[in-house]
Amino acid sequence: MALSMTGCGEAVVTDGASTCRVELRSVNNRFFKLTLRSREGFGILEGQIEAALRQRVRRGAVQTTLDVTGPAGPSVRRLDADQLGIYLEQLQDFCTRSGLPALHTIDALLQLPGVFVDRQPTSAAIQQAWPLVSLALAEAIDRLDRMRCAEGAAMAQDMRITCGEIVELILRIRNRVPAVLEEYRNRLLERVSKLLESSATTLTASDVAREVAIIADRSDIAEELVRLESHLAQFERLLGEESPGRSLDFLTQELSREANTIASKSLDVAVSHAVVELKSRIERLRELVQNVE
Repeated sequence: MALSMTGCGEAVVTDGASTCRVELRSVNNRFFKLTLRSREGFGILEGQIEAALRQRVRRGAVQTTLDVTGPAGPSVRRLDADQLGIYLEQLQDFCTRSGLPALHTIDALLQLPGVFVDRQPTSAAIQQAWPLVSLALAEAIDRLDRMRCAEGAAMAQDMRITCGEIVELILRIRNRVPAVLEEYRNRLLERVSKLLESSATTLTASDVAREVAIIADRSDIAEELVRLESHLAQFERLLGEESPGRSLDFLTQELSREANTIASKSLDVAVSHAVVELKSRIERLRELVQNVE
């Protein structure tokens, strides 16, 4: 069934003293795009994370937030004794020259930049955290998919209702076509008769039939209506397939093209009004399709 490209999923998995949290947020995008936010050093897992996501997500921009705490991956903070010594020496020298009391504690110095530095885990250590990360990632993807599936089902239902409304508009236009030609014939007879009242020229039935036939040929929209119905049938079929977004997008473009052609051929106000409604429904389909995987 059609899946939405919009959704979110979060999972937290604990293994001993280590915990991994993965959050996924997906929005619509023409292609698949991954953005990873994680602690420094964990970017080396981006390829593995993308491979896991691509098995379930074909299109969409997926923002992934990864956080690993505990022995499996945190940075190790260490004291930079050299930097602390420099700070202490400078401060003591300043106190001596300024006649200030000597420093009795280094608590304030420990808050200065560079006193504590983070030592990033090695690539091997990060790879050892992958089993924990993959478990959290798989659970987050499951939750993301559940939301995408629910939203996709709601959109598919909305699109089916809209397609039904388009079918009704096509029927209204088709039923109106014979009346349009008859009204045009009557108007033509009335106008020509008034023009010929003061002359000896007569108008034959064949003359009228020929003019009506010319207009009927120029304003014939039967082919466009058939194509609209064919596109709608394909649209309905694709809604039940997996990842139909691009095909549905193409069909909405074709529906819009047929509606524009009908509008350009229309000679009737009622048909023109129906085409305006038709375009409105097609635009609604297009907006919904933009979020279908």
